[in-house]
Amino acid sequence: MTVSHRAGRTVLVALLVLAGSLVLPIVGGGTAQAAAARPAPIDPGAPVVQAHAKTQAALPDQRRSPGLKALLSEKDADRGSEGPHLSALCQAGVGLPNPYRKVAPNVDQIVGDGIVAVGSQTGCSTAQNENTIAVNPENPKNLVAGTNDYRVFNSREQRNDSTGYAYTTFDGGTSWKNIQLPRLTFPTGGTGAFAQMDSAGDPVLAFGPHNTVYYGNIVFSRGAPTGSGTEAANGIALNVSHDGGLHWDDPILIQADGVDASGNLLPSQFFNDKIWLAADQANGRVYVTWTRFADNPDGSYLESPIVVSASSDYGRSFSPFHRVDTTLAGFPSNGLTPFSQGSNPKVGRDGTLYIAYEGEMCKTLACDQIGHGDRDVTVVATSRDRGRTFTKAVVDTNYDFPFDQPLGTSTLTGENFRINSFPQLDYDRTTGLLALTWADDRNGAYDPTTGASIKSNGDNIVSLSADGSRWSPTVAVGTSADEVFGAIAIRDGVVVVTSYTRHYDSSGINLDYAYWTSTDLLRKRSLPIHRISTQSSNPQVQFLGTDDQGNVVQGTFIGDYTGAVLGADLVLHPSWTDFRGNPGKTTPNQDSYTSSIRLAFNRG
Repeated sequence: MTVSHRAGRTVLVALLVLAGSLVLPIVGGGTAQAAAARPAPIDPGAPVVQAHAKTQAALPDQRRSPGLKALLSEKDADRGSEGPHLSALCQAGVGLPNPYRKVAPNVDQIVGDGIVAVGSQTGCSTAQNENTIAVNPENPKNLVAGTNDYRVFNSREQRNDSTGYAYTTFDGGTSWKNIQLPRLTFPTGGTGAFAQMDSAGDPVLAFGPHNTVYYGNIVFSRGAPTGSGTEAANGIALNVSHDGGLHWDDPILIQADGVDASGNLLPSQFFNDKIWLAADQANGRVYVTWTRFADNPDGSYLESPIVVSASSDYGRSFSPFHRVDTTLAGFPSNGLTPFSQGSNPKVGRDGTLYIAYEGEMCKTLACDQIGHGDRDVTVVATSRDRGRTFTKAVVDTNYDFPFDQPLGTSTLTGENFRINSFPQLDYDRTTGLLALTWADDRNGAYDPTTGASIKSNGDNIVSLSADGSRWSPTVAVGTSADEVFGAIAIRDGVVVVTSYTRHYDSSGINLDYAYWTSTDLLRKRSLPIHRISTQSSNPQVQFLGTDDQGNVVQGTFIGDYTGAVLGADLVLHPSWTDFRGNPGKTTPNQDSYTSSIRLAFNRG
């Protein structure tokens, strides 16, 4: 997601700002932790895992954090205006040497980063965050990545805003070309409905067959809703490349609300959020999933079902969307609600469609019994008829991170950037295994009396499945420090989990990016952590906001996810938001980073 919607009530008053301290100390840490108990291997005949019994027994539901429905009900109060009396702290670094050292073997994917020309961030480098990456199944040296990229100036807003860029390589990630997606938004030449769209975000990439690349975004207006509507113009967009990511077709709108094809504004009560996509490698069929927020007439939250649309002509046209979630009218007592977010699809080698997402199970639609039966859950929906009907498996309880009341969003202890527990899913076309991960706070410390968070301890929660219906007991992959925004890749039986970690920083503020890997994940009691980033960096470098008391807080947004892929050569390519900028070329800022890591370990 971009910073415009469903972000909690923190008011974002500037896009590009810098925290006071650029570099904090770097120290070593303890040993990585995995599950306390040795889980059993996958049994294809085992029943559906509804929730890990040991997890529930060890975690009494006494936490004060709200459930998913309550979290999703929080709308961002900001529509993008800057605070007139605030000066971006990144200006303090303008003209000074970047205090970080050279980043190699990490690679900054950004070529020709922009400089903010007007506003409270004048002179600061523009931000890139919220990373996606895909590898060509026919050429492991060809990768395409993307982010929310803020280097384009929007004259209608009089500020920089996010639009789509593709970062493309044909040498395995050594060098990258940056290509702006054509006509996706108003400032990039959009016409018709796209002329009403000020911003694009939630980038996601997938390769199909024959060097075809699909690049999805949400697009939306920063303007006010039209007439009796509660949401401004917005939609789900797709650009397609037929040469591995060097050239891109004009976008199509898979779904639009609040605007017609000619660009005429209409009243709407829907916002289309958190797009993800997957392509069938056999026939090129493309599936796009997203969360369709619906409002009550007064603008309050009604529901947010996961929906899916499909294309059988390589992305030229799409079917009307189908709901994955139940309807409000069809809600079964003590069942899954349509209060969902964070979908992530994959297609199996037999054409089966799998969609992972975070949902909420409740006794009633009020979902007001968190800690007394209602709970957030990680769900995988499986379709064997090309997305028309689904069966659903509840993999485990999803223990969302602590809710920061002043900021109006979930955060790690001592941090200001918003976080989530949305899952990421991958599929191994060699073995047919599915690998699933999400970050949650089941191992955090909570007051046993009040349920208040004492200290977060986010971990990457991992489960595997042979069929999407029956899932292994979960394994917690991480350290005694926080891990968040994990990604997962599986190929030839090799599982790799990547995420941010605070393991290497004694201050508890700076972040690194790291990975864990195994060919026998479910039998491992612990996995060693492998550091990817060569230096810890400060996530408070950009994006500031105010809390509910009007206090200015730094580092409120670093994106909502990261990415990682394994090519046919078993080289790992992560993509994450780093905060060092490009030392020697730019001052510290949010840039998209990667590394090429050839995995080397004894199988087992």
